[in-house]
Amino acid sequence: MISSNAMFDWPAIVAVCSASLVGVAIPGANFVAIANRALRCSRLQALSMSCGFAVVNSLWATIGILGVGTLVVHHAWLGQLLQVLGCGYLIWFGTRLLVRPVPAPQQGAPHVNRKSAFREGLALNITNPKSLLYYCAFLSSLAPAAASGPTVALMVLAVGACAVVWYSSLGWLLSMPSIAARFGRHLGKINVACGALLIATGLFELMNR
Repeated sequence: MISSNAMFDWPAIVAVCSASLVGVAIPGANFVAIANRALRCSRLQALSMSCGFAVVNSLWATIGILGVGTLVVHHAWLGQLLQVLGCGYLIWFGTRLLVRPVPAPQQGAPHVNRKSAFREGLALNITNPKSLLYYCAFLSSLAPAAASGPTVALMVLAVGACAVVWYSSLGWLLSMPSIAARFGRHLGKINVACGALLIATGLFELMNR
């Protein structure tokens, strides 16, 4: 009988899980989207969006862990291209937050909007080059070159679980009636502040890459 220690590379799994937690905890476009869904729509919509984020994170993690991410490491031009796209994405999303009006709160929106929130989570994360670069380039360096199937599967599950737990927790917290009532009135100001921060981050990384 094969022991569980032989099947799973626990140090590598813990490293990937820790890196994934750091990745989702860094404020960015996903945080802004979850906050908007939680404050102006419903808790279930925020939870649905977090599942969309998790699916895409798991996809990028699978690509990176299986070795496709080494293309970014060994081809400098590809890494630079993704960095430029990532910076451009941050600037674009930040500008969108500054100029786009904030819709009125719609607590208790119909069930179909939860599907829309899931699809929006998929689309937002899959078009985010920063997410692709992080998971393909960084996580690929943490995964063993000859990782077993169970190790790879658990790594991917850990990445998805980290995204669901983190973003769902944010959505749950921000959708609490007392918090939603307090911050919902200032959502426009929050978006402006986040937009300015994202633009500044994108410009800073673009000038210092």
